[in-house]
Amino acid sequence: MKKILVIFVLIFWGISAQTQELKPGQLNLAGYETNVWGSYTISHMIFPNESWEFWVVIVPISITQNKLIEIAKDFYLKYPQTRARFFNDSQYIQQYIDRDIFVNDSTGTEKEVPFPDVKWVQDHLLGNINNRSSTYNRAWMLENRYGGKLSFL
Repeated sequence: MKKILVIFVLIFWGISAQTQELKPGQLNLAGYETNVWGSYTISHMIFPNESWEFWVVIVPISITQNKLIEIAKDFYLKYPQTRARFFNDSQYIQQYIDRDIFVNDSTGTEKEVPFPDVKWVQDHLLGNINNRSSTYNRAWMLENRYGGKLSFL
């Protein structure tokens, strides 16, 4: 009986550990300390009937693409079907978010905000977890800033 209870507790703990609530703050992903900056929601212009919440995760500046893939896979394991944007700098994140909300606003109520410096976006937006690709039947993947597949999750 004790053995069954221990197995049940371990299984339950494993399931609940993988479905833990995501919140702002420090988060270890694939052995790297990252910072969950926060989240925001849009109704994407390609899928206007869907509401998408993106979590913004700041990774160390020195992360390579291979390490980003490891981080994204760990994030997705812990938070399945959760969209995320990975940056390695936080300086213009709020401006990026405000612009993303404006661009995807179909109500015309959001204030127009200029896009952050293109060089900053190229240098610091490393990838997104999303399922928007019709090419891959909306499979969840890590994609580059333009929506190209980096890795399936």
